[in-house]
Amino acid sequence: VTIQAKIIELIRKVQKERGISVIYITHDLGVVAKVADYVNVMYAGKIVERGTINEIYYDPRHPYTWGLLSAMPDLDTADERLYTIPGSPPNLLHEKAGDAFAPRNRFALVVDDKADPPMFKISDTHYAATWLLDPRAPKVDMPVELKARIERMKKGAGIDGSEL
Repeated sequence: VTIQAKIIELIRKVQKERGISVIYITHDLGVVAKVADYVNVMYAGKIVERGTINEIYYDPRHPYTWGLLSAMPDLDTADERLYTIPGSPPNLLHEKAGDAFAPRNRFALVVDDKADPPMFKISDTHYAATWLLDPRAPKVDMPVELKARIERMKKGAGIDGSEL
């Protein structure tokens, strides 16, 4: 057992004993999957998607969340290539108009360069800040590769979709 796993186990024990909430700040989506009930995905210091663990992992709506999930190592496939999100994170010292993720987003719309998207409501617990959810936006589905990965993840977790 790794030190990280022991620390997480201790935190969860204290959380359960005391009936408290715990906020984890991490880039490790494997840890998030094990410890979280609710997830906030952040990019450039802003929350771009939030929801339950099942909503974020099995029904992501923001292209950055798509990229993060696509970049996770997948033990259920022989493909050893890891996806990388193109480009570099923005320089936050020089604020620009529009969505900070737009330069790295292959699904970006013209409006992304002009205005920050609001949080669009997907469900009572699931929101995402992407112009792709605006009713006027063209229909854009998540990448096929990610859909396949999510189906493998759901199968491995014993989720049939009704839990979402």
